[in-house]
Amino acid sequence: MSKHLQNLDRLCQKLEQRFGDGDDLVQALKLEISAKKEKKAKELAAKNLGRRSVDTPGSAATIH
Repeated sequence: MSKHLQNLDRLCQKLEQRFGDGDDLVQALKLEISAKKEKKAKELAAKNLGRRSVDTPGSAATIH
């Protein structure tokens, strides 16, 4: 899913360069991207609910 969001961000940047920041399409795409990012953050938080901080993926702490 993160690769998908990265591709959408790149598309948004290209459209913004071509049509400008004030274009309706660019504004709508930015809203959709932010909604998808928010949804992904909520899903990740729900998956990590009840886990210790060292057990979450991407944790900087090491377990010995």
